[in-house]
Amino acid sequence: MVELICAPKISHNEIGYLKFLTQEYVSVRSSLFPYESLKAKHHYLLHYADLILHFGPLIRLWTLRFESKHSYFKNCARKLHNFLHLCKTLAERHQMLQSYLACGQLFPPKIQSVSETHIHNTQLYNTKIQTAIRAANCVTQSTSEVSGVVYKGTKYTNGLVVIQQEIKRVLPELDVNKLQDVVNHLCFVVGVQKTQDLALVEVTDLQDFLFPIQCRKLLMDFKQRASRGQVDEMPIEITFTPLPPHDSLSEQPSTSYTPSNSDWLSMFQIPWERMPAALLHAASNKEKAPLGPRREFVRNVVTAMRELCPNPNLADCGEVAKQIFSKHSLTFGDFSEEGEQLGKGYSSLQRQLKTRVEHVNRDNVAHRIRQPKKNTAEQELNSCTVKKVRCKVDSYGCINWQPTSMPDGETTESLEMKRKVVLEKFQSGGPHSTELSDVDNLMQETYIYQRQMINSCPPPAISDIEVEWPYLFTKRGLCNHFEILTGIDISSRLSECLIGKSNRIVNYFQKQTLKWNAEVQALLKEIEATPATNNKTAISAILLTMKYFKEKENSLFILVDETSTKMSIETEQTLPATPRLIMLGDKLLTSSKWMVSIEGKVTHCIEEKLDFAAALSALFGCFYVFNIEYQESASATLELIQRFFVRINPEGTKCAAKSGTSRKTGSTVKRKVQNVNPHVHTFLQSLTEFEWKTSN
Repeated sequence: MVELICAPKISHNEIGYLKFLTQEYVSVRSSLFPYESLKAKHHYLLHYADLILHFGPLIRLWTLRFESKHSYFKNCARKLHNFLHLCKTLAERHQMLQSYLACGQLFPPKIQSVSETHIHNTQLYNTKIQTAIRAANCVTQSTSEVSGVVYKGTKYTNGLVVIQQEIKRVLPELDVNKLQDVVNHLCFVVGVQKTQDLALVEVTDLQDFLFPIQCRKLLMDFKQRASRGQVDEMPIEITFTPLPPHDSLSEQPSTSYTPSNSDWLSMFQIPWERMPAALLHAASNKEKAPLGPRREFVRNVVTAMRELCPNPNLADCGEVAKQIFSKHSLTFGDFSEEGEQLGKGYSSLQRQLKTRVEHVNRDNVAHRIRQPKKNTAEQELNSCTVKKVRCKVDSYGCINWQPTSMPDGETTESLEMKRKVVLEKFQSGGPHSTELSDVDNLMQETYIYQRQMINSCPPPAISDIEVEWPYLFTKRGLCNHFEILTGIDISSRLSECLIGKSNRIVNYFQKQTLKWNAEVQALLKEIEATPATNNKTAISAILLTMKYFKEKENSLFILVDETSTKMSIETEQTLPATPRLIMLGDKLLTSSKWMVSIEGKVTHCIEEKLDFAAALSALFGCFYVFNIEYQESASATLELIQRFFVRINPEGTKCAAKSGTSRKTGSTVKRKVQNVNPHVHTFLQSLTEFEWKTSN
């Protein structure tokens, strides 16, 4: 069939045979795969025979070459994320590509000969040059002689005097690029050919490259050394050696001060006079900034920033955003609907400024060049010197992470005795003994003793904590510890807000069905087809956000049979090290029993009378009580639960992973650690805007 469709010549009999083959193919496919619907291309296939009769062989009409050429433009549009003057941007990028392909080799070799090469003959040179060549371990067979070479864009010929060390000694503050410009100018423009010629250099020879004081200091040193006879006229073969590469110079010790890119911040002034009228009105009334005037003010601020620095980095944008936030926090700040500040409060404004900077610099490659980063070895050395025993992520969002003073009248021995009493009560009464009031009192009095074990370094295994403090592995004991740790009664908070906020999330997705990808749409259909239960809405909201963030369900939930027990799950399932909520049922939406697993072991069994809010509070509480970071594969969903449902809004994030899995390609990529997850912030902002629009 393919041969007939792609044939350059075809007869009428073959066209009839092709029509029979296509009909038979579609019919057989439908019978073999009854649950797979046919695609549009299968229907088009049935018309190929008629199209050949009308237009001739279809191979003459195909658009494969067009699709191949067009794929470049589609990739550019997808990766640039720029939809202003898109045609102009694509035309410029395509023209640069054509120029690159036409120029041949874009980056020439580091060393290029400017003249004819000759075989090196050591015997033609004096003993000093022969000694120098032997010291460099040059192989005679692979060594050539030339009258000049170009190394990294700089031309070196016979007579080039190495003076960079002399200049560097007198002017250590010169950077590498300026130093090389001065050396090249003296050698190729001024005509310095011998070390003795340095005493003849005048101020006018250097005034285009150095400040007047620098010129005077340099010339005074040259003349003083010449008067003392410290500059001798040496043979040309010895004094003429090429300038070392940049790397060698950068390794030499220097006392120079290199201004950072952020020095301009001390001179920068926010252009408050360029605030739109609507934004001024909002700021005076302490209201949220309207979107249009806010974007206009961001453009004005970035224009003022680029007058002092063409390409401010993210940290610079953060400093500017901080200044704006400090003056008009309620207008530009990031706040939850309860009025609680999200992270630093100006993360969205910082990203908005940086996005605008990148947009205006999209066609200016020179302004996007940054200083080279430190090498890996230097970074590791610096990180080793400041490494802490415990990272900041462990105490993230906590107000009582490690108490420093013992309770009144308590000692280590008395707390150990109380721990043993608690252990005996658990062994005699089991998990249900946690309902006793004296157990709560004992656990509260020994809180500092519990934190000392959990916060110890290296951290203990979960199984070791369970042996010492078994009540932490009951839902009540865990939530009580969480309340002392963070100041939040997580059970009450989730019970109060989970259903209401989950309804809002589900409504947000259902009212915009066509906006979402195929996975979200399929989940919405499944939600509609599932009978209503007490836990359906809350579970649906969490699953929808996971689909929105392109996170897999098994990164947070594990589905098992409803009849499974703790022992059977640990035996039959491969449980991950990071916390998971085990859902018992036919599918996630209809599950009614839950367990929590940590480090490959079931640690918490939620009572059947409790709902999904109790199960979620136990899962989320484990991350804080046991100093566990969010797993990267579910970090966005967990941060949404933290900021939207539990309302813990400190700076930073509880996921410190430096690498993660790309949600688009599935490959491992470097991960940026930010104050607030940008996907979470965007989702919350979109939810608020949607509700505002639909309510009006």
